[in-house]
Amino acid sequence: MAAKQFEEHPGDRIGDLRTNLGMTKKELSRKTGIDASQITRIENGSLKTISSDYLIKLAKELKTSTDYILGLTPVSVPKSYDISELGLSNEAVKRLVTGAVDVQILNRLLEHRNFPKLIDLIRIYFQDTAAKGIMARNQIIEMATASLSDLMKEHPEYRAGAKPDLQLLNAQKMGEHEAEIEKIKNVFLTILRDIKKDMDSGGQPGEVATAAMLQTMRDALAGQQQEPVSMDDVTGIIAGQIGQLIPMDEETAEQFRRLAKKMMEQAGSAQDEEGS
Repeated sequence: MAAKQFEEHPGDRIGDLRTNLGMTKKELSRKTGIDASQITRIENGSLKTISSDYLIKLAKELKTSTDYILGLTPVSVPKSYDISELGLSNEAVKRLVTGAVDVQILNRLLEHRNFPKLIDLIRIYFQDTAAKGIMARNQIIEMATASLSDLMKEHPEYRAGAKPDLQLLNAQKMGEHEAEIEKIKNVFLTILRDIKKDMDSGGQPGEVATAAMLQTMRDALAGQQQEPVSMDDVTGIIAGQIGQLIPMDEETAEQFRRLAKKMMEQAGSAQDEEGS
């Protein structure tokens, strides 16, 4: 069976790729060694036959495949190009190539607006970023419950009123990874429900990425780095959670943030000493 030919002649595709890469004909000529006038003839279609030598040189500089230039495939990203650029491991690529992973489902997951949030939560879980915060949170709750217990001992008449508060505070304690796992689960389930709804309504994943698209993405993301979760971020969350249990003004909340930060630093120092 003959390979399917896609619309546009090779010159159109070459011209589009060159333009998308922000390259002039003179620049392409200098990089390939092909005369600029020849490139003009190739792009406008007046040169009916392109030699294999020209094809290979053009494909290399335009970061595409000769099959794409000839119209034998609609995918402009050469296999060796997208794999190396995306940083996928050999085993990950193997599973994609062999079909062990459903690429359509993977596309839908990656395209979902909350997927970066899910990955960030998983990263925090793996790095134990929030675990110290949970430990500090539990310590603050223990301080509050100790104060209530002392109050009940010193003033038995307050026991009936303080006991429900004591039970509520104790119920707020968490395992060091409990909150993270719950968040990961909730975000992942939300993504799955949205994807299922989209599939049921006939929605399709986005178009296949091309070399030009990847270049545009890299240019847009150049210099941008994901901000790591800082200790101040975590202590702010802790103070907010405690504030839901015990009403605090801004000054008291700030004191709690400082206390939580100090506890986290002490917990980190203790873990470092244990590991050394």
